[in-house]
Amino acid sequence: MTSDTENLEREMKFAVDVGFELPNLSKVAGSTLRLPQQSLNTAYFDTPDLRLWQRGITLRHREGEERHTGQWTMKLPEEGTDDSLDRLELSWAGMREEVPAEATRILQGAVRRSMLGRIVVLESLRRRVVLRDGNGTELGEIDDDLVTVAHGTERGRSFRQIEFEFGNDLSPADHDDLVDALLKKLRKAGARPETEQKFEKALGPGAPCARGGKGGIGRRASLQDVVQASIADGLDRVLDYDYRLRLDPTDPPVRAVHQARVACRRLRSDLKTYGPLLDPVWLDHTTTELKWIGGRLGQVRDADVLTDRLGLREVDADSVADGNPHLRARLFGQRRDFCVELAEDMKSERYLELLDHLHAAALAPPLSRGKGRRPGLGRRLRARHPAREALPALVRRPWKELQRRVRRAGPHPTDRQLHRIRIASKQLRYASEAAAPVMGGVALRTAGWAEALQTVLGEHHDAVAAEEWLRLAALDGNGMTGFAAGLRVAHERRLQRELRHEWRGVWSSLSSKKATRWLRAG
Repeated sequence: MTSDTENLEREMKFAVDVGFELPNLSKVAGSTLRLPQQSLNTAYFDTPDLRLWQRGITLRHREGEERHTGQWTMKLPEEGTDDSLDRLELSWAGMREEVPAEATRILQGAVRRSMLGRIVVLESLRRRVVLRDGNGTELGEIDDDLVTVAHGTERGRSFRQIEFEFGNDLSPADHDDLVDALLKKLRKAGARPETEQKFEKALGPGAPCARGGKGGIGRRASLQDVVQASIADGLDRVLDYDYRLRLDPTDPPVRAVHQARVACRRLRSDLKTYGPLLDPVWLDHTTTELKWIGGRLGQVRDADVLTDRLGLREVDADSVADGNPHLRARLFGQRRDFCVELAEDMKSERYLELLDHLHAAALAPPLSRGKGRRPGLGRRLRARHPAREALPALVRRPWKELQRRVRRAGPHPTDRQLHRIRIASKQLRYASEAAAPVMGGVALRTAGWAEALQTVLGEHHDAVAAEEWLRLAALDGNGMTGFAAGLRVAHERRLQRELRHEWRGVWSSLSSKKATRWLRAG
């Protein structure tokens, strides 16, 4: 990731009337300092259908601050508190005529083949006040903006907004005290906390909401409603982590890799659940592509899981006596290679086409035109069929598949059979979770027990994979490496024996009538 500046922006926003007077905040902080007033001209860029905004992302170019050429700023959502809006902020100096290449690269998955263009332009008169504590440490800055929409559908509209951006040196303890005092003071003066951003105000009341503002499905939803929501939610999950993987493609965050892989797996599972309703050609192609990119993510994720499992994330490279530095170097080298492959795939036309196909399907699901009964359902299903009546039959299919795999495995299953049972339990879990908005708590109960079985067998699979990797590493290393690997292999084998005993109890709970009674209806 290359940018002129990078920081985590933490701010609170307040709506105020045009005649609002900022109160004296010297009692909130040790001292205040009024900075020179600024006249700002800010252009927000997005695709015509606002793909960035619907991800919670903003891209803007601003003139009127310190830089003569202006500054590009991209803000990416981060997990924050209830009171503050936290975003990763990346900035580049440059002219308005050309979007920075680095910003285009990071946003490639969200934008794809669409074009970034100017959506709105705002003219703002900004008054600024810096808050400091008694020691002179900067607590944050209040920006009091009087804004006029100069270009866009709401042209001519004016509004006023106050933002408080927390200082980078503010400690967590000081954060809570400052928030409470600031909220109390500003509310007393007539300010109202809000989350609406300036760009959103400039778009007007008919604009889509940020961060997946689509309405959820309910008890009266049709099958088509459920299928469409499933595809749309699945694409949202993939795109929520797409840009996080692109920020530093050579070393993407562990959490982003994990969540992106889960998103691909879950969507693939949902499509399989609703397969009887979907066009078979589209279904086969899309699930194949999801398996492909999910496999690339899986390579990196498996390296991360193994790193944490073996305690190799923090190893003293100077201490070679225990053999761990060699194991760590080998594993980190494999991860780097896998990350290169993943980054290349995410730049490819193949991956962008997959996202485009999912985007189109989220708007208009590719439903099957076939007639007659669906295999394994025993009834004809139509897209407009009430989901509450049809979902038990659809979820019953992965449930029966799980039962078959457990029955075939017998009393002494192989590692491969346990892995297949794990995959089937995951399919049942995802199918039950997808049905939960319509079916309610009964589906969540099934999902919970399926997840418990998936977790136990997942631990078993990780132990098997760790043992295999360690045996190969021992053959490729020196004597101390082989010794260290041998000790770890012994531990993984003990764990496998314990988990082989444990999973049967979890399966007994999942297979009870209470956990799956609803699947017998419909």
